[in-house]
Amino acid sequence: MTDKERILLLAQAVHDGVFPGAVALMGSLNQIHFQQAIGWRMVAPEKRTMLLDTIFDLASLTKPIVVGTLSLQLVAEGELELSAPIHQYLPEVIHQEIRIVDLLTHTSGYPAWQAIYPPTNRLSNSKQNLITNLGKLPLVYETGTQVVYSCIGYILMGKLIERITRKQLDKLAMDRIFQPLDMVDTAYKPPLTWQFRCAATECRASAEHRQSKSNYLRNDWWKETLVGSVHDENAHYLDGVSGNAGVFSTATDLSLYCQAILGRDERIFPDGLINEMARSRTEDLNANRSLGWIVLKDGSLYHNGFTGTALRVNLDQNTYQILLTNRIHPNADDNRILDFRDDFFGF
Repeated sequence: MTDKERILLLAQAVHDGVFPGAVALMGSLNQIHFQQAIGWRMVAPEKRTMLLDTIFDLASLTKPIVVGTLSLQLVAEGELELSAPIHQYLPEVIHQEIRIVDLLTHTSGYPAWQAIYPPTNRLSNSKQNLITNLGKLPLVYETGTQVVYSCIGYILMGKLIERITRKQLDKLAMDRIFQPLDMVDTAYKPPLTWQFRCAATECRASAEHRQSKSNYLRNDWWKETLVGSVHDENAHYLDGVSGNAGVFSTATDLSLYCQAILGRDERIFPDGLINEMARSRTEDLNANRSLGWIVLKDGSLYHNGFTGTALRVNLDQNTYQILLTNRIHPNADDNRILDFRDDFFGF
C-alpha cells in the first residue's frame, strides 16, 4: 500500500464514522517512513483536531509493553522463572498448576474478565485482598489446554511483578522502560497538564448503554466524556495502575519502543531476550501467543487495545506499524475497527 492509499484509507474511515480520528506511524530500525494525523481527537462535547502528538489511552497494549517487558527483565535478572508456578511468588494463589508462562500466554485457566471492584464484584470490597481473591477465583478451563485472552491473568501478573520488586507498576515502567527510551509522553495516570492533548474515549451515555447489556457494571465514576482518565473499569478501580491496562502514550513514543525491540536494545531487553519474547508458545492450541504478544502468520508480533489502539512489529523485516484511534468515542458499540485494522495492517 502506498502512502497516498494509506491516507485515503484513513480519511475514508473518518468519513464513514469508523472512528473520529487516528494517528498512524510506520517505520524501521532507525527511521520513520510514514506518519499521519487525521480527523478529531474529540467530537463531544466539543471538536478538537487530531494531532501527531495526541496522547491515547493504550488500553491492552499495556499488557505486552509493560508486563511483558518487565517480566523479561526479571527473567534476565534471575528474579523470575517462566516455568515456575505462580504460587511460588504469590502463595495466596491456590491454583498451583498455573505457571508464569501460562499467565503471559493467556493459557492459565482464568476467565477473560471479572469485575474486581465493589459493590458489584463477587470477590471482596478490599484492594488489600485482591491477590487472595484472584488467587482463589475458579478456573474456567484446564490450565494449558487453550488460549483465553484474560485481563484477570494480567492483573495478577502485574501484582506478581510488584511483589517481586516491591515497587508499584507505574514506577517500574517509568524507571525501566519509558525514561531510558525517552518516552516523554508515556505514563500511567497522565498529569492534568496532558489532558488537553489526550484523545477522548467513551461518553457516559454510551457506557451506561453498553454496560446494561453486559457484565461491565460500574460507571459511578464516569464523567460525561472520559479524557485523560483510564477507560478500563478494573484499572480505574486500581487507581489507574494495572497490568491489564492504564498506560497512555503517543505514536512517536511507541515508535521508540518498537525501535528498541528491532534494535534489541540491551537496556530494555537484556541478554538477547527478544527471541525468547517473540517465540510462539501455543502453536498447538487455538491461538498463537508468545510472551505478551499475538504471533501472526508471518511471525510478526501484534497486539491491540479496546480503545482503538494497535501495533505490529516485524522482526524479520525490521519494520513496525502503529495505529492509534479513538474508535470508542463517543460510542463504543461500533466494531468496524476490526475490518479496518485488517485492511490497514494487511491481514
